[in-house]
Amino acid sequence: MRKIHPNQAEAIANALSTILEENKRASRVLENCLEEHPKWGARDRNLLYGAVYEILRWNRLYSFYAELKDTDVPYWSWLKTWCILNDYSIPDWNEMDCTPHLSKAKLLALTPPQEAVEHSFPDWLFGLGEKELGGVWKKQCIALNKQAGISLRVNRLKASPKKVQTELQEKYQVESVISKKYPDALLLPKGRKLSKNPLFTHGYFEIQDANSQQIAPFCQVEPGMNVIDLCAGAGGKTLHFASLMHNKGVIKAYDVEPNKLKELNRRAKRAKLTLLEAAVLEDKTSLQENTNWADVLLIDAPCSGLGTLKRSPEIKWNLQPETLESLQATQRELLNKGANWVKKGGSMVYATCSILPSENEEQIVSFLESNADFSLVEEKTILPTKSAFDGFYMARLQKL
Repeated sequence: MRKIHPNQAEAIANALSTILEENKRASRVLENCLEEHPKWGARDRNLLYGAVYEILRWNRLYSFYAELKDTDVPYWSWLKTWCILNDYSIPDWNEMDCTPHLSKAKLLALTPPQEAVEHSFPDWLFGLGEKELGGVWKKQCIALNKQAGISLRVNRLKASPKKVQTELQEKYQVESVISKKYPDALLLPKGRKLSKNPLFTHGYFEIQDANSQQIAPFCQVEPGMNVIDLCAGAGGKTLHFASLMHNKGVIKAYDVEPNKLKELNRRAKRAKLTLLEAAVLEDKTSLQENTNWADVLLIDAPCSGLGTLKRSPEIKWNLQPETLESLQATQRELLNKGANWVKKGGSMVYATCSILPSENEEQIVSFLESNADFSLVEEKTILPTKSAFDGFYMARLQKL
């Protein structure tokens, strides 16, 4: 059987505690962990990521296996459960003198008391999914509990996907696949650390979910257009706009978090973009100069992120009902605010990485009922069951 070492086990338990108790993003916590262990090799890194993400996906089921009570501190029991299920020997440590005390076969023979436990979701969220998606919901749960695929988006301002694919393979032994479904993407069969790869640092590609890459083309931007990315974040879709626009026109990118815009500006510099204007969006920001200015406005709205559970499983534990209600209010506010910035004949695209109709179709229906000067041109839903990548919703509206 495989063995787990004390420093690995402590790192896993501490990471889980930080992610769930401090409401932190798993990817950032794990990056910080690796910085604290610079001598760790690929096996150590793979063990850390594999254990943490699998426990985040399945911790409610693991709690059932370990017979945990709400008052129990769960991290070592979860780790012990993971070790049993993944054929690791159980070390003779005090921390591992905890439940469960059953074999792998006996754990897998147990019957969860309800479907929310079986699929490892909070009761309220599983019930909401059933209410909004009906019979489709359980299939989505199964898909969302799988590991996400890895994909790159090639910067066509610098090279074609074929050229980048060839260089990655010949110079760095990184395998990738070209897909007709994702014309700007390279799909990676195996995870690789590419943040220091010269092709990445010189702006030849970005790491971006393949389904996320469908949003910028859906917006139908063209060279010379005035484009607004209202919730730009670190700019994945902003950079894709620039590539589709051949670096011609104007893109105004806004976000409420200055640090994300700093990262966007760094990425834009790396990609050699000249058409970008980035600014912090504050509560009192009116931006009257944008009235009737945009040919295309993208509202990549803050949302529950349920479509991204394959790569961010911590969301289902950190999300709360009141947070979801607040997000839906923000979505409505952004639609109404952004409508003023679109010129007559222009397009407003609303997108989320949620699969809940209350964040998607229902928001568009509500907006159109009170905004007769807009019409729905096209909408698209990408469910997690349809690919190895994230789930999304997008709707393109035209200002009449």
